[in-house]
Amino acid sequence: MTPTEPLPQRTRRILGGIILLLALLLLAGGWMIPFKFPSFSIMYKFGLERTYLRSGKVIGITVALLVFFQIVLASRFVLLERVYSLKRLLSLHRVTGLALGGLAVLHPLLIKASENFTPYIFEKKYYPEFIGIGVLTLLLFLVSTALLRKRIGLSYQKWLLLHRSIATLLLCLLPAHVLFVSETFKIGLPRKAALVLFTLNLILILRIWLRRIPPTAKVHPGS
Repeated sequence: MTPTEPLPQRTRRILGGIILLLALLLLAGGWMIPFKFPSFSIMYKFGLERTYLRSGKVIGITVALLVFFQIVLASRFVLLERVYSLKRLLSLHRVTGLALGGLAVLHPLLIKASENFTPYIFEKKYYPEFIGIGVLTLLLFLVSTALLRKRIGLSYQKWLLLHRSIATLLLCLLPAHVLFVSETFKIGLPRKAALVLFTLNLILILRIWLRRIPPTAKVHPGS
């Protein structure tokens, strides 16, 4: 049996169900954070403004988790390929990327809607928000270049290198936004969970880069 040959159908169904359940549980746990660990700012919101703010936070957490899922899908784990097939994983990666783009735009819109779209002023205390704008820009760049690669005449290899480079930069900036933009992630369980997630992100993206390094050519005697 080859490493990527599909597992027996019954085994694939069982493992596929377990993996899906774990992903849903992770999402559900993330969605509970704004309710179980509310930030100070939400205490002063009422009615529709509170709904906007809490919804924006839930969507922001969803974006962070989907970014993690994207890295997992791109990591070429043999088990996942044998359960779902590489073609399905790549299709899911593409669909999730599109969903990420939409949710990433909706997140700041809801947050600002809770503040009546009051603009940020250029002060040091707002640096997490400005980092978030940078993360959003990088994410939209990743989605748009993936959709328009052929139209803009970018070869697959060049696009892939650009895609990985921008994704790596995004993964380095995302923690600075999430960990400092809200009191929720400054202490306690939410911060520890976020640190674990971001550490896994960096480990996985490092693994992706290392797997793409070509093996060192053997030097033959007399060469």
